[in-house]
Amino acid sequence: MTTTPAGWYPDPYGSPLLRWWDGNQWTDATHAPGQPGQEAAPAPDQTAPPQTAPAHTVPSHTVPGQAVPSQAAPAQQWTQPSGGPGGYGPGGPGPGGYGPGGYGPTWGYPGQQGHPGQQGAPTAQLPAPQFGTQQRSTAVWPWIVGGIAAVVVLALLIGGAFVLLRDRAGTVAARPEPVTTAPPRLDQTVPPQPSPEQSRPLPTLPEPTGGRINDSVSGLSYAFPGGKWVVPKSQEINNPSNEQFPLWTSGYQAMSQQDYDGKGSSWVGSVFAAELPRVIPYTGPQDFERLSQTMLVAYEPAFYGLPHTRKVLRSEAMKVSGKQGWVIEFEMDFSKASTTQKLAWKKERGAFVLVDRGQGVQPAMLYVSVPDNLDQSVVKRVLNSLQAQ
Repeated sequence: MTTTPAGWYPDPYGSPLLRWWDGNQWTDATHAPGQPGQEAAPAPDQTAPPQTAPAHTVPSHTVPGQAVPSQAAPAQQWTQPSGGPGGYGPGGPGPGGYGPGGYGPTWGYPGQQGHPGQQGAPTAQLPAPQFGTQQRSTAVWPWIVGGIAAVVVLALLIGGAFVLLRDRAGTVAARPEPVTTAPPRLDQTVPPQPSPEQSRPLPTLPEPTGGRINDSVSGLSYAFPGGKWVVPKSQEINNPSNEQFPLWTSGYQAMSQQDYDGKGSSWVGSVFAAELPRVIPYTGPQDFERLSQTMLVAYEPAFYGLPHTRKVLRSEAMKVSGKQGWVIEFEMDFSKASTTQKLAWKKERGAFVLVDRGQGVQPAMLYVSVPDNLDQSVVKRVLNSLQAQ
């Protein structure tokens, strides 16, 4: 493939200047037409993109008003003028020459309009303007698109982590571990635990009538001994918010010793009736023996807080007005504490009684306990007088 000789040619980029062709590629050297030009220094070796064109040689061109270095003209091969506007001179049917026609890769041969020389000669082709010193502009949009994509991916990752942590945070806050409170075993001590709110109304304790206490809630009726024994106020003996303790619906008490502990506390003898607390499961009279033992073990620490020993006197079935029942009778011995703490009593005798009230209803219960500095015959009297409605 032959090359076009070096020389000054109209700028193929469309400017009104002349640009230097070094024989291999376009250079950065330019000057205005009509001014003397010098041969530009050759550019570093660069390989021009291949151009598909018939083999030819081009003689030195004479541009009006411009001196062009003399070039030796070897044997020449020519191609026919390419049609269309854009040639230097009338290379085609459109307007040619150095003017509005512009400068494409098609060049007129000397002799065409704008070139002195042979008329109608063929044209030579120069390669498209690609020269080493001219830097091609790099497209910016791929970087913009890539940056936007990276930001979107990063946002998705952060958002996913936030949702995971949130799901993960919302799963823990919205679904707490369930707290299951199993009912106490019948052979297990049930420590008193306060309830968050009062769920039972505070009853009014009935006054004795005809020497008896008649409890319409529990359905029990029993003797009232009189004398030191008095009916207390309901709020003095009940704690409605603690459902593990009985809500006493009737009863009376007598003072055994005031300020027995030096802290203003009083020790009393007690006779009280109530329904069995609903937290204690009950399926029928067959539960009585076990329930009575459970009640004794469960309530003993609360009812008898001083050091003592316990002895069960009897635990047996009984009948109350034809209804099935159970009685567990016991004795608490405070002899050692009585000596060291100067207590007014040494022993206390008491009993728990359960009476069935039918299917689906908690049984009635009676609690009686009398220290030995009071008349302990009250225990036997109350138990023998017990009736159930």
